[in-house]
Amino acid sequence: MKHFWACLCVCAGASLWVACSRKDDGEQARRAAMSYYECLIDGRYEEYVNGIAYSDSMTDVYRSQMVDLVAQFAAREKKAHGGVIAAQALRDTVSGDVASVFLEVLFGDSTREEVVVPMVKCGGEWKMQ
Repeated sequence: MKHFWACLCVCAGASLWVACSRKDDGEQARRAAMSYYECLIDGRYEEYVNGIAYSDSMTDVYRSQMVDLVAQFAAREKKAHGGVIAAQALRDTVSGDVASVFLEVLFGDSTREEVVVPMVKCGGEWKMQ
């Protein structure tokens, strides 16, 4: 009977540790996604591109093109909906080193849209896929 309780305590502790680490990963992924969207909102497009997984291995030409694409997206959204003015993390799902962060994005014309930001853990840091 002693072994049963010892095993139960070990299993419960391991389950609690896994649940806590998943919760922490979800929170970290949400924070990262929000910080990248804040860069987008603030017009810091290079910083936004830095939030893309493996952006450190992009060529300078490709990185420049990505920054231009993000700026064009922001300009298009500004014209169509008054621009992205806020984002709020709603929830996340985490499976190992990948996550999906669900954000509600608010535009200048009061339009709201829910977007999914796929994330991947790169060297302990959450990046957009």
